[in-house]
Amino acid sequence: MDFFQSQQQAKRNTSRLVVLFSLAIISLIVMTNLLVMLLFGFFAIEDGTLPSTDTVAQQFDWQTFIFIGISVTVVILLGSIYKTLSLSAGGKTIAESLGGTLLTHNASGLNERKLLNVVEEMAIASGTPVPSIYLMKDEHGINAFAAGFKNSDAVIGVTQGCIDTLDREELQGVVAHEFSHILNGDMRLNMRLLGVLHGILVIGYIGYFLLRSAGGSRKNAMPILGLGFSLIVVGFGGNFFGNMIKASVSRQREYLADASAVQFTRNKDGIASALNKIAKHSYGSRLDTPQAPQMSHAYFSNGISSFIGSMFSTHPPIEKRIKRISPYFLIKNKMARSKEKEKTASASVNQNSATNQGHSPAQKVATAVTGAVIVNEIMAEVGKVNVGNISHAQNLIEQLPADIYQACHCPFKARALIYCLLLNKEQEVLTKQLKHIKDKGDGDNDNKVIDHVLSLRHQVLHLSVRLRLPLIDLVLPTLKQLTLGRYQLFKSNLEFLINADEKVDTFEWALQKILLRHLDTEYNNNNAKYIKPTQIKNNISSLNVLFAMLVNFCYPDNSTEKLVKILKVASDELQLGKELNITGVSYDHLQLDHALNILSTLKPIDKEKLLRASLYIITSNKLFSSREMELMRAIADTLDCPMPPHFLAHK
Repeated sequence: MDFFQSQQQAKRNTSRLVVLFSLAIISLIVMTNLLVMLLFGFFAIEDGTLPSTDTVAQQFDWQTFIFIGISVTVVILLGSIYKTLSLSAGGKTIAESLGGTLLTHNASGLNERKLLNVVEEMAIASGTPVPSIYLMKDEHGINAFAAGFKNSDAVIGVTQGCIDTLDREELQGVVAHEFSHILNGDMRLNMRLLGVLHGILVIGYIGYFLLRSAGGSRKNAMPILGLGFSLIVVGFGGNFFGNMIKASVSRQREYLADASAVQFTRNKDGIASALNKIAKHSYGSRLDTPQAPQMSHAYFSNGISSFIGSMFSTHPPIEKRIKRISPYFLIKNKMARSKEKEKTASASVNQNSATNQGHSPAQKVATAVTGAVIVNEIMAEVGKVNVGNISHAQNLIEQLPADIYQACHCPFKARALIYCLLLNKEQEVLTKQLKHIKDKGDGDNDNKVIDHVLSLRHQVLHLSVRLRLPLIDLVLPTLKQLTLGRYQLFKSNLEFLINADEKVDTFEWALQKILLRHLDTEYNNNNAKYIKPTQIKNNISSLNVLFAMLVNFCYPDNSTEKLVKILKVASDELQLGKELNITGVSYDHLQLDHALNILSTLKPIDKEKLLRASLYIITSNKLFSSREMELMRAIADTLDCPMPPHFLAHK
């Protein structure tokens, strides 16, 4: 299943969630009515005997049934809306509620550094911004999770037991599993599931509140106690339906995430060994925090134990997961005498795989591949990771000068890096920009920022173009640590530096688009907002603006005849039934922003067509530059379609 199919499947699962949620509401309405009838029947008899079936049935009337039905529905919907709004800040809300602490590069522990490096490599390899990492220091079980509504607010949480117990290959398998949830749309579904299920459980919470209230007063306590107990019973029913929905939505997605992790790392034994260690660990994958049950469907492995056993477990049994990943792992694990031999063979296979994948694209370039082959090569990697990309990501990070890599993880230096990327080569404009940074700074200690800009400027100026987007990916988690005031000042400085020469070039637009898209969601808390999908045939004007920009950027001097042919290929790929026409289309960066924001609401299958059409325009000359790939990745990022840095791009 490719990225776009996974996204479509996640949308179908969302529809399935709505159906199951509706059935749960109907069931709870019926249960509540039955309990109210039983309660009224009990009070209707005078001799203290148990109410008969006839007595209970006499309490039924449609007016009461409808009133209770509306009341239950309103309570559930209000509970779901409240929880969804409380989660709008994104994944960090979940991570902090589970006791997670933001992990920064100031961490000195070897295990913490190992985790940071693995996550950075996986993020750059997948073409996504590096997510914030939260460490649950008080949790000794081996577990992890991904949370957030989209890539821009995604976080990865990992337990202390996970980084202390697992080696690098095993940890890489766990992180790859969580990245699969991010890339395949499971993470967003899990967040919605959390909001929806809270509404089902809220009736039980009301019952507990009534019982506690009745305990403090003897007057009229019996009716309140009876109602409170009834609502608790309904609450147990809500918990039952909640677990059923979690299990129904989650279990198959766990198998898919395991398979994706193997595909990403080309190492079956890494994730299989991690699961095996969970099975043998004294704490297993258990989480001790009282908040653990709410996110049970999102963990790498079961985080809680349940008295109903595996019937409604959100995760398949560990042994089954291991057998699906690596059928002979458990047998091999017992054969100690061949362990070293198999380990050596596995390392050799991994090395050969990485080598083959790393050189294959370069060989294709050497043989002058067609644009269609390049497009297929790139589209096959959207939303995915492979060993070659991970190796390539490691290589990109290693190519960054030590000063620049360290600056990515310091709030003052991180802002200075972004400012350096925007410094103009014309002396008059450069002087204006540097004076603004010196005068405005970034709040307290503002002189530090200009000092860092001056010290990093020359290294950034000579940085290879293909290292610029990975640099931005690395900087994003650090910039998310800014206070709201400092972020607003940083944003203002960013706009000034871009407009200092009174024009916005393509790189400046791409940089601003990526930065603000991922940072604004951190400070605006509007991630849970639903946007209705649009159809590609209804957005011709937005398509014309986007394609006019691509054509002007890639082929500024080509003939009209060639441009018509290029656009015809794009039109055919979009299956519009008519050709696009960019004649007379003018645009600026604001119009381009607007066009992309509209196109970002397309369905996954239409986004795939749009990316293919855009790539056909860029690759019509059979090769494309790092600058063109940089632009293409910015467009893909806006569409929520992570595009890894590709080997084919050249200087």
